[in-house]
Amino acid sequence: MPRNPQVNFYLQPAGTDKKALIFLNFKYNKQRLFYSFGERIDPKDWDLKRQRGLEKLKLLTQEGEHALNDLLDNLKNELEDKFKAEKATGIPTPKTLKKHLDAYMNKHILKEVEQQENNFFSLLDRFIDGKILKNGADLKTSTLKSYKTARMHLKEFQAKTKYLVDFETINEDFFDKFLLFLKKTREHKFTKEKGIKINAIAKTVSIIQVVMKKAIVLKYTKNDEFKNFRVKTVEVENVYLPFEEIIKLYRFDFSDYKKLERVRDLFVFGCFLGQRFSDFSDIKPENIVKGKDDLFIKMITKKTKTPVTIPCNPIILEIFEKYKDNHNKLPKSISNQKFNEYIKIACRKAGMTEKGRLTSKPEIELCDCISSHTVRRSFATNYYLEGFPTIELMRITGHATESSFLKYIKVGQQESAQRLAQHIKNNWSEKMLRVA
Repeated sequence: MPRNPQVNFYLQPAGTDKKALIFLNFKYNKQRLFYSFGERIDPKDWDLKRQRGLEKLKLLTQEGEHALNDLLDNLKNELEDKFKAEKATGIPTPKTLKKHLDAYMNKHILKEVEQQENNFFSLLDRFIDGKILKNGADLKTSTLKSYKTARMHLKEFQAKTKYLVDFETINEDFFDKFLLFLKKTREHKFTKEKGIKINAIAKTVSIIQVVMKKAIVLKYTKNDEFKNFRVKTVEVENVYLPFEEIIKLYRFDFSDYKKLERVRDLFVFGCFLGQRFSDFSDIKPENIVKGKDDLFIKMITKKTKTPVTIPCNPIILEIFEKYKDNHNKLPKSISNQKFNEYIKIACRKAGMTEKGRLTSKPEIELCDCISSHTVRRSFATNYYLEGFPTIELMRITGHATESSFLKYIKVGQQESAQRLAQHIKNNWSEKMLRVA
C-alpha cells in the first residue's frame, strides 16, 4: 500500500545572519509543494529529527507573539485538512494548496496585527475619531467622510485580496495592487459601474499618505515608499447655466407637474444664492433678514463654517411670495439624490436638450448634465463673467484661494474671448487717445 503523503519541514542554508529559512515540503501523487512562510531560525536551535525548534528553548515566531512550533503544527494540520477536502473532487495542484496556506497565514497575521495597538488602521481611526487635529482644528465633515471612504476601500481590499495593509506593507507592490483593485473591482454606489473614478482614487491615496506621514512622525515606522505614490487627476468637465437660461427655466409652465415645479423653484433659488445644496436646501426663517431697503439671506455655511450675506434679487423675492405660507418661504426640500433626479426631468420638459455643452462627451444632452452642483457653479461663473470682483465672490462661495476658485468656475475659450473683446472696446479708444 502507498504511504500517506507526509508534511515535512526543512531548513535552507543559513544566510549571513547565521539564520536559515524554514520551508514546508509536501510530496504527493508525484507532485511536490515547496512553501516558505518567512520564519527563520539558527540551525543549532533546530531539532533535525522532530523537524521542529528545540523544545527546551520555547522559540517564538518572528513577531514574538506565538510559539514557533505551534505555527508549524498548525500549518501541517491545515495542509492535511485542505488536501483531504480537495482530494474528494480530484487531486489538487500545488498551486491550489499554496493558496490555502497563504489564506491561513494571512488570517493568522491579520489577527495579530489587529490586536496590536499601533497599526495602520488604528492610526487611521484616530483621524476619523477626531483624536488627531489638522493645524489645531477639527477635520471638516466632508474630510472625515473621505477618510471613512478610504478606510472602507482599504478594508475591502484587505479582505478580498488577503493582502495585509500595515505600515511596513504599504509599498510599491501594495500601490499597484490597490489601484488595480479600485479600478477593476470596486462598484460605484449609485451607477453600479465597475471601477472608482480616478480623482476619487487620488483622494484615497492622498489619505494613505497623510496617515503614513503621521506614522513616521510618531516613529511607528521608517517606511517612506508611499512618497513615490502618484495618481494623475483629471479635470472634471461640468456645465453652468447663464442667467438667461436660468430665468427661462424659471418662467417655464410646470403647473401640471407640481413636484417638478417645486424642484425647479428650489434650483433657481440656489442659482441666485451661490451656496452648496446642503445650505440652499436648508434655509430657515431666521436666515431671512430685512435690511434698510433690501432683504438678505444670512447664514453660516455647513461645510466651511463661513458667515455669508447674500442680497435677494427680484426672482428670489418672487419665490418667497409664491411659498409665503411655508415656514421658510421656500419649497419643501428633498434629498440631494432625488433633487438631482427630478431637476434633470424638469430641464428635459423645459426643452433643455441641447447637445455639445461637454466637449469630452458632446453627445450628452444639457438636461442630463445638470445637478445640484450646477447651482453654485452657475452663480460663481455668471458673476465672474459680469466682472464682479473675484475676491468678493470667493467670500460668498467659500473658496479659500483664487486658484481653486478659477478652477471651479466654468469659463471656456469662447467666454474668455468675449470678455477680452469687451475689455478692448471699453479701453482701447482711451489708450489710443493717450498715445496721440
